[in-house]
Amino acid sequence: MVGPARLCARLPVVILERSMDSVWLSNAYLVGDREGGSALVIDSGAPLGPLVAALARRRLKLKAILTTHRHVDHVQGHFDLVRATGAPVFALRPETRHVPGSEPLDGEEERAWGGLQVRALALPGHTEGHAGYLIEDAGLFTGDCLFAGSLGGTVGPGASGFADARRAVERILALPDPTRIHPGHSGPTTVGAERAGNPFLRVLTGRDPEGQGRCIALGRTGRLVVQARDYDGGTKAWVRFDDEEDALVPGSRVRAISG
Repeated sequence: MVGPARLCARLPVVILERSMDSVWLSNAYLVGDREGGSALVIDSGAPLGPLVAALARRRLKLKAILTTHRHVDHVQGHFDLVRATGAPVFALRPETRHVPGSEPLDGEEERAWGGLQVRALALPGHTEGHAGYLIEDAGLFTGDCLFAGSLGGTVGPGASGFADARRAVERILALPDPTRIHPGHSGPTTVGAERAGNPFLRVLTGRDPEGQGRCIALGRTGRLVVQARDYDGGTKAWVRFDDEEDALVPGSRVRAISG
């Protein structure tokens, strides 16, 4: 069983490698239990060469490809990995119909692949079936739910909305502060670092006040609750529309207005 206390108390995994796409800044991760042992890949939206080379160099057997969500910048290499290794693809059950050839996992389901203990967490919002993977000794792979200093959007294809995203983030914040976070884009962080410094989480947890400025976002008027730097150097905005619906939207789609 993957328990938070054990996750933080034990030594890091023997093998943890990341490949990042230079355009999308999307990550693909390789996690291995030991030299000559078992491995998992989480997402495939980055150059796979470094991970395939690591599999060979470390004499690892790829046991599974775990999908956080359906978007192309996270699944584009699935077919090539399956063809090269024969490893099965998994996704949360609501997401499987959007990830060809994937086998279903349920929220809170625990699996062991070799010495890797994994819990699949339902972290919807960015998509309905978005998953996080809590891997003992490695940390939490959050996909596009949570980034270092930012959050994933809730208005893109397959999004299930801000309320889901908020519950997903609150679930992450229930983990111990030292828990390592490996996002779907850009660099790593920890639960504690995000609790303390992520502008969206500071407002969500009541540490900072909500913004009061008026704006137009996606053609609708509302209030700009938070706008902060996103993982790609742009901005992300938390907007509360005049009908009280909240959303996380690209800052490029938001314009401040007076009044």
